[in-house]
Amino acid sequence: MFNLIPGEAQPSKELNFFIPDNIRTFNQDIPKPKDYLGFEIGDMHVNYDQTISYLRELSKKSTRIKLIENGFTYEKKPLVFLIISSEKNLANLETIRLNHLNLCNPDKSVKMDVKGMPVVTWLGYSIHGNEASGVNASLVVSYILASSQDTFIENILENNVIILQPALNPDGVQRYATWVNSNLSYSRNNDENGREFKEPSPTSRSNHYWFDLNRDWLFVQHPESFYRMEIFYQWMPTMLNDYHEHGNTYGSFFSPGIKASTNPLIPFENWELSKKISLYHADILNTIGTVYFSKEGYDDFYTGKGGTLPDLTGGIGLLYEQPNSKGLQRERNGVEIRLTDMIQNQVYCSISALKAACEMKNELLNYQKNFFLNKKIVANNDPIKGYVFGNDSDISLSREFMRILKAHDIKVYRLNKNLSINNKTFNKGYSYIIPTDQMNYTIIKTIFDKTLNYKDSIFYDISTWTVPLALNMYYSEVKELSGLLGEETDLVAEKSISNAKQTNYAYLFEINDYYSYSFIYYLMKNGIKLKVSEAPFSYTIDNVEKRFKCGTFLITVKEQSLPEGDVNKIINSYSGKGKIPVYAVNSGLGNDFDLGSTHFKRITKPIIAILIGRGAAYGSIGELWHLLDWRFDIPVSLIDADNLSDLDINRYNIIVLNNEFKLSKTASDKLSSWAKNNTIIAIGPAYKTTNELGISNITGTKMKDDKDTTSYAKYSEYLQERRVSPVNGIILNSKLDTSHPLGYGIISQEIPLFKERDIIISKPKNRFVTPLYYTGSPLLSGYLTDKYKNLIKNTPAVMAGRNLIYFVDDPYFRAYWLGSSRLFMNSLFFRELLAKERIN
Repeated sequence: MFNLIPGEAQPSKELNFFIPDNIRTFNQDIPKPKDYLGFEIGDMHVNYDQTISYLRELSKKSTRIKLIENGFTYEKKPLVFLIISSEKNLANLETIRLNHLNLCNPDKSVKMDVKGMPVVTWLGYSIHGNEASGVNASLVVSYILASSQDTFIENILENNVIILQPALNPDGVQRYATWVNSNLSYSRNNDENGREFKEPSPTSRSNHYWFDLNRDWLFVQHPESFYRMEIFYQWMPTMLNDYHEHGNTYGSFFSPGIKASTNPLIPFENWELSKKISLYHADILNTIGTVYFSKEGYDDFYTGKGGTLPDLTGGIGLLYEQPNSKGLQRERNGVEIRLTDMIQNQVYCSISALKAACEMKNELLNYQKNFFLNKKIVANNDPIKGYVFGNDSDISLSREFMRILKAHDIKVYRLNKNLSINNKTFNKGYSYIIPTDQMNYTIIKTIFDKTLNYKDSIFYDISTWTVPLALNMYYSEVKELSGLLGEETDLVAEKSISNAKQTNYAYLFEINDYYSYSFIYYLMKNGIKLKVSEAPFSYTIDNVEKRFKCGTFLITVKEQSLPEGDVNKIINSYSGKGKIPVYAVNSGLGNDFDLGSTHFKRITKPIIAILIGRGAAYGSIGELWHLLDWRFDIPVSLIDADNLSDLDINRYNIIVLNNEFKLSKTASDKLSSWAKNNTIIAIGPAYKTTNELGISNITGTKMKDDKDTTSYAKYSEYLQERRVSPVNGIILNSKLDTSHPLGYGIISQEIPLFKERDIIISKPKNRFVTPLYYTGSPLLSGYLTDKYKNLIKNTPAVMAGRNLIYFVDDPYFRAYWLGSSRLFMNSLFFRELLAKERIN
């Protein structure tokens, strides 16, 4: 019989190792993790399938647990939440939930007494898949809460409704456990150079599309985030605990973090309460000798992460970071980092969080109650009473924006009458309005606010994230709501468009709608040949003259290799996202030029590869993969740079480079030759690679770190902790030539761009290759010194030739930057319309 446990030198840790000494009496009918899994916690990494299987078993055996499965990841893994409390509370759960929501409603909470109410406490683990101590600890915590008969735990259950999510990133957790378990050494080799500790890129920190899910709490672009926020707003937790790991040996971290870098929408009392809670963590970690820090390194400025977003809903968001063992145990800088120790720290901090919630219950609930009462006063005094958005040119964009708003339980109303404001016109049928006087006032403000004034100049994350700018929404602030609010709506009304009529001559359609690209690719995939107008024109349809813009598509029936009736069937069978009006025409005569004019240019189907491998920036690759594959249903091949020499790349007509690649001479020659007849799309530092390939001579300047002083530390000391860029995630305005192929279908001549890279590109000799420039006063929102404003202004943001299209910055940042993503999509479909100009 094989004994699959570590050697005697490193024996397994028994379950009691992970459990505080005051918890020792358990219900023997509840299975311990080892009884179910077959191994002790920490002997190997538990995968997600094992995790949910064990938790399902706990929910069957324990009367303290209600298990909820409310959605799936991209890889079809179920999203699981445990509601844990006393039997009495679970029997009265819906009443407790509604009562707690009333506490968060300033119209109902004024006379409410929090005594006797349980506090809602959230425990969330391993949103980064390779920060695995969390998901392993979640099994121990769940077992304790399900089976402990100690008075200490019974008191916690009586005073808490606990929402426990064992893994916020199931796909990443599964990948990581598989990697480590398939490479671990039973002799416990702790050499950090070993394969066990060297997970290849892209790592399992991210989800299926390589996104950092901890940056998606506000934007809600992924199913893991959407279904989590559904539970979040059903309960409005009073305390949310977010369990992570960091990659150093400095010690464990727990909130409150950097006091000076707290978002101004978060009350000062929040930091003070976080500090008070931190004393509970210090006390419990002191008992096992764990060193820690709590007032440096991390901040609560960016509101789109798990440790901060709850601060905008009256809760206390708390971040925990443990040193990362990567495998089971490794040596780094002379220090042994063991998975078992990190699991122990996570369990202990989970128990101390629940103890704090229990003993501070009335204080925390009263804080949450007063938060909403105070925010109602702030909302009443806010001169901005609402935001109006949407027009008839892009229904899909309004729908996407509304989906984000609804994910945050924000009420949206139809505009009751036409409105002209700030030189913009909003029509009743296609515009919507958001009153600011809502329970989630602070969420509305963090979605819409632009910021130019900061107390601090260094940020753990980005310095701005204004959502309507990201979407390039047609919107405006409103200072008077009288007569504007129509009925509340959940879905954006689509245009009432009949199917395209049958014609044996031609069809015309424009691409104003964001999801036009899905329609274009659908037609191409089904064999429809397309032409695009390079000039605006007018055409008379049903005796009415209609103006068509540059980028209007033409389908001529006779030129198709299909039976005449099939063209109409294909057009009308489209059922993807968006709804694009298609006009059937019976004559080639136009009012400016005819449909047979040379102004209509043939385009072909994009066949796309994205280069991965050494040098790749996987975050931005994942963004583009998601954009094409998920949003637009366009296939894309991810090919490894190391395989270029052996691959037939002639099957592709577009290859995307998103970073600086060091290619072999064979691969470089091959790609350079291929680029003579095809298109490379390069992003950020990739211009260096295209220069080396000999297809460009782009002059780029990398900004040096801006050594401004900060309000809380010397800059030189801070750089020892992490590298700081002079660009802290900012929004810049740019000017677009909408007659250029990269501007087709885009109504606005100004495009807000997100800049996170510290790269500035010099003006090219040929001005016609630059359809997009940063404006003379580019900063719309975010922290940027005057020095860099002057360096950036009037410089190119995009350069485009037929063989090379270059984006200075990521065009689809964090999957919600839809405005500039349209330029990227245009570069795919309209590359053949670009001049054969060398970019230099």
